[in-house]
Amino acid sequence: MHDGHKMVMLMKYETLILNALLDSFERSAQGKKITPSEAVEKGCQPDGGDELSPAGAAIQGRRVWFHFNRKSLPAYFNDTSARPKTEINETCLNLEERGLIEIHWVKHEKGNLIEKVSLNTAALPEAYRCLGRKPRAEAAGDVCALARSYSTGVPDWAASFFAWVTSRLGRGESVARYLDIGDMDRVKMFFQALCVAGELKEETPRRIFSQRVLGSSKAFDSVAGTLARVARDFHPALQGSGGESGTWEQKEVLAELGLVDNPQHLFISGPLKFSTGDRIVDIAAFTPDLGLPSEMVRQMTFLEMNADRVITIENLTSYYEFIKRYQGRFLAIYLGGYHNSPRRLFLTKLRDYLAATGRAVDFYHWGDIDYGGFTIFNHLRVKCELDLIPLHMDVSTLKRYEQHAMPFDRVYAEKLRRLLEEEDYRIFHETIRYMLEKGIRLEQECVEVEVV
Repeated sequence: MHDGHKMVMLMKYETLILNALLDSFERSAQGKKITPSEAVEKGCQPDGGDELSPAGAAIQGRRVWFHFNRKSLPAYFNDTSARPKTEINETCLNLEERGLIEIHWVKHEKGNLIEKVSLNTAALPEAYRCLGRKPRAEAAGDVCALARSYSTGVPDWAASFFAWVTSRLGRGESVARYLDIGDMDRVKMFFQALCVAGELKEETPRRIFSQRVLGSSKAFDSVAGTLARVARDFHPALQGSGGESGTWEQKEVLAELGLVDNPQHLFISGPLKFSTGDRIVDIAAFTPDLGLPSEMVRQMTFLEMNADRVITIENLTSYYEFIKRYQGRFLAIYLGGYHNSPRRLFLTKLRDYLAATGRAVDFYHWGDIDYGGFTIFNHLRVKCELDLIPLHMDVSTLKRYEQHAMPFDRVYAEKLRRLLEEEDYRIFHETIRYMLEKGIRLEQECVEVEVV
């Protein structure tokens, strides 16, 4: 093997072993703590206890080990070549000579087979320096300081997230569900995206948002998933009974915040007139429907609505089948799965208009007979404060189209069972019990809707 290639392999094994030891150290009790003085300086909230110096002085405590086995270090047990074992032994001897680790050889195999190595915690600064890695306590303090700096003037849900971060890190606990505290550049990028997204007043294409906020049209892609997780867990518009926030797809969560792939339209069909400034729009004049941009929804004032029933429809195919068959008899609105804020704004404006005019109009919702369909119905009912009536989401419909139904697994069944414990889902309890008995669910597209 050429000397250059051998050096690369030795560096590879050195990085692997030291990182594994430091990871174990940082997961340990002594590796998680931050001194009270550091916590105050960085804006964290420690929960008391003995002061422990950050990685930089000798740490008293249990040893940190890296055990050699086929899972942790498969190259060491290569049955076809002795070269990897020789290189790893050489790497460990070098690390031991530098005072970074101590080797523990297999009994009677000294110099040949390593059982495990332990970290010399007195040499922690040198170990971190060799890897170009920042100690967890220091990284946690930096993230605390950054979270505190971004937490001013943001919406309450974002402020709650920043408070959660500083509290967790101050107690030496993990925030890995959302953040890799070792990647400060990405943490900062995410905090910037979170703060600006939390203040959006209108729908914004993701790439435009990314360019304006992060300086690159694709930079947002690396933190979009994190933003969606934080929003699901902290944003009040995404919370509700039955654990329904967990059913929201990433795309739907971001749309709730106003971040979309491209500007979205609200599709409506039926006898409705409204004005935007000095313009009057008659939806009935457009066949089969009309798509309204979100800005028009915000500006609209209702003038006339001559349908006796309003229906929201979950899926696009079913929406078009419905308006083709019942053109003009309903005011029909396509939801596109989970409804975002422009769709809810339209419905609440319509609700308030009808209440002001004294019109008694029934609101229906037609969706899939499944967990998602039930939670969409409930979310729409609660968020828009509507006396919503489910259409063809009952046992009789499920029985009629049972040959088109699909099975589900035990995990899905457990989600359904949890809805039986929720009063908000009482209207669906009979249907859910039948679904559980038969182990089936039904998509809306299988149903040929009939109304009188």
